[in-house]
Amino acid sequence: MRARLIVAFIVVALLAALLAAWLASVILPFFPSLHVLTPPSKRLVGPLISALHDPGSGMLHPAQATALALFLLAPAVLLLAVITGLALAASRRVLLPVRRLARAAERMSGGDLSVRIEPRGRDELARLVTSFNGMASALEDKVAELRRMEARARQFAGDVSHELRTPLTAMTAVTDVLGENEAAGLTGDAAAAARLVCQEVFHLNRLVDDLIEISRFDTGTAQLVTDETDIALAIARCLRARAWENVGTSAPAGLTVRLDRRRFDVIVANLIGNALGHGGPPVTVTAGLQPDGQGGEYLAVAVRDHGPGLPQAAIPHVFDRFYKADTARARSEGSGLGLAIAWENARLHGGHIEAGNHPDGGAAFTVILPADRRHQAELAIQAGPARL
Repeated sequence: MRARLIVAFIVVALLAALLAAWLASVILPFFPSLHVLTPPSKRLVGPLISALHDPGSGMLHPAQATALALFLLAPAVLLLAVITGLALAASRRVLLPVRRLARAAERMSGGDLSVRIEPRGRDELARLVTSFNGMASALEDKVAELRRMEARARQFAGDVSHELRTPLTAMTAVTDVLGENEAAGLTGDAAAAARLVCQEVFHLNRLVDDLIEISRFDTGTAQLVTDETDIALAIARCLRARAWENVGTSAPAGLTVRLDRRRFDVIVANLIGNALGHGGPPVTVTAGLQPDGQGGEYLAVAVRDHGPGLPQAAIPHVFDRFYKADTARARSEGSGLGLAIAWENARLHGGHIEAGNHPDGGAAFTVILPADRRHQAELAIQAGPARL
């Protein structure tokens, strides 16, 4: 932009000089008394040329022509240098506020909403700077208010979850009694009501547990308790604890990675439960080490079903809290937080989860966890804030 301004300035100056010369050539013949206003160089060039002419041929000698050219070129070069200097000064005055605005905008896009620019002068650029400061201030206030609202919402969810724990404990005890009475002989509507209450209390307990777990991620109190974990054995225990018998597994024997066993179990259980609940059989779990391209390895655990797969529009949102790919489904058997909790647990390990569709059909979720012990703690710290 500066180059264009300088070129435009020089062109305007040269056009002005040509216009002045043309007007002088038109007006001066009619007003001889105005010859005193002509530039000294012009009054000197004419006699100089006459003095340098060869009287015999009427032509200039080559050396004389060169001297005359240099004499005429020096003022032109000097004039061009002066015009260029003025153009540089003018462009700097115009572009400096624009550059300050650009740097401030870059800082704001990087997350620094406190950036402000001191206005200078009273021209249009100064008014633009003032408008930018007002916009930045309003944006900072809005973002601060949104963050306060988000913090209050998270605090509310955590508080409600903990407050529900006590009455739910009593309700669970009652449903256990109902279950015993049903086995002892409840029939008809009483048996149906007992089954419904037991089922809903179970779902409510699961929702409260998931909300409490999410609140730990939000407040940053979730921590890893790592130990050497046999991956094949951990997957087998996860399936056995939940009585999932129609799930195929493939994991090399003796593969151990330092993980938080409880959180790894939560990740695998949520992914398998999602495949069983929303995919189609058979469901397979495959685990193994893969090179990370940097001389290390990572653990990859893939959970695949053979159902209809994920809608393309849903893939970027499957780990969002309470997200439903099927909006017509009023409620689900789970809490709607299972995949979000799995994602947070993977992030806490310094890894992530990839979601997509298998080329041969069905949905595929792949857990990527670092297996290089030297970098696991580092990656966990760098994982960043909890996903919203």
